[in-house]
Amino acid sequence: MDAQNKVKTTNKAKGRAVALLVGLSFVVLFEAGLWLVGVGPDDALFVASDSSYRINPQAARRFFPRQYVRLAPGQDRFARDKDARAFRVFALGASTLLGFPNPAYTSFPNFLQQMLADAYPAREIEVVNCGVTAINSFVVREFVEEVVEYEPDLVLIYAGHNEFVGPYGAATPFVRLSGNWYFIQLQMFLQRTKTYYLLDSLLHYVAAALRPAAPAESFGVHLVQREIYLEDEAHRQTEAHYQRNMAEIVEMLSEREVPIALCTLASNLAGFYPLRSQGSVPSDATSADYSQHAALHFDAGLAHQTAGDSAQALAAFVRARDLDGIHLRACSPFNRAIRALAAESGAILIDVEQAFAAHAPAGLVGDELITEYLHPTVWGHYLIAQTIMTSLFAREDALGLAEGRADALDDFAGYCRRLGYGVRERVLARNDLILLLKNMPYLQRPPILEQRLTHLVGEQLADLPKLSYAQIADFAHRGGVTFLAAIIADLANPQPLTDALDELVGPLGLAP
Repeated sequence: MDAQNKVKTTNKAKGRAVALLVGLSFVVLFEAGLWLVGVGPDDALFVASDSSYRINPQAARRFFPRQYVRLAPGQDRFARDKDARAFRVFALGASTLLGFPNPAYTSFPNFLQQMLADAYPAREIEVVNCGVTAINSFVVREFVEEVVEYEPDLVLIYAGHNEFVGPYGAATPFVRLSGNWYFIQLQMFLQRTKTYYLLDSLLHYVAAALRPAAPAESFGVHLVQREIYLEDEAHRQTEAHYQRNMAEIVEMLSEREVPIALCTLASNLAGFYPLRSQGSVPSDATSADYSQHAALHFDAGLAHQTAGDSAQALAAFVRARDLDGIHLRACSPFNRAIRALAAESGAILIDVEQAFAAHAPAGLVGDELITEYLHPTVWGHYLIAQTIMTSLFAREDALGLAEGRADALDDFAGYCRRLGYGVRERVLARNDLILLLKNMPYLQRPPILEQRLTHLVGEQLADLPKLSYAQIADFAHRGGVTFLAAIIADLANPQPLTDALDELVGPLGLAP
């Protein structure tokens, strides 16, 4: 009987193995058939176009659910046959590389393109902006795997702000995954298959058919609601994932002997109130009594700033950012990881955080350099490019560059003129910024946000008279005047700004 049972058990195991192999064979053949007939868009980072390559708009599609897909908006091209004089830079990261909320052409890769061309006129400069909104180091690592095949002379990474809220992040609003590294890798592998694309599409259309009256909500910071605090396990996992992704990126490039530049990350410390604080506190509480409460540290920072104690203010503002329960800004462990990795690997360190502090009033980075919580102002983008150039001048030999002309670089105003950024563009972008700030997911609008909105509306009213009548009329026809009137009406003290707006547009017949 024992022998018979063993035979039966063996036969069952063989049967299961055969069934598994048949099933896998069917899946492989089905996948091959989908590739053969060309199901779904190409998700390669670059696509061929005549004599050049260009960014593929669909490159990041697979990392997002269909209703939240982020297209790669870059139009940068580079030659399929690289010129011997070419110096080719690939810049990778998220929305910071796209200039948001200002025009994309004001982002630091565009300033860098101009600066490199001025400093090295004998070289053919190609700065390829691979930025995609909302991606993080998981996605950047996959993109780098492709970038290395296109003869880069330098790969530049500015990434880390979206580690919690981007694909596979612990607080992502669109995908709920475990924090297990290997599960995430399996998910990323499956997302590259045509079978996954087909099933995802079918589920999307079925859901749309079952709920035809429910329009898909657009992706935005208002969807990020999960609170994760500095000592949480999810926070530690996110830090570990970031360190591992960045280390693999550096290792990948080092093996191919491609120079890499790692940028530290800048964020608004003095001008952005924390979105969530841990626990509730009485009205007379202090940060000394409640050391984990982000808002109390921010309030302490404002008090130190008013008293002229910039060192204490900086410590309090940094602590407030790090304790914020909704992570729209990279906290201190991420910049520590970048600096440590650069020191260990010999990668070029672009210390953007330090550069911003050096150019901020009393070393406290605020609204002068950051538009809202992490995206630089146009001046901030210029400063990033300038900081990159300083580091490249110091490492010319390693980059195959020589005799860079630092004295040939233009000033900020000069580059803005060359890029086509002026008062009209500033006015249009500022309305977008006002709307973004107004919709920040605070439970209650903090006083500093009220002050910021009031200040921005005041800047609009100061800039509008600098435009021609036709430009002001165009602004009004776009809904700009009506928008400002609505924003003003929602402020605590609207009358002075209402009167100023009426005085400006009333005589032109453009009143809201």
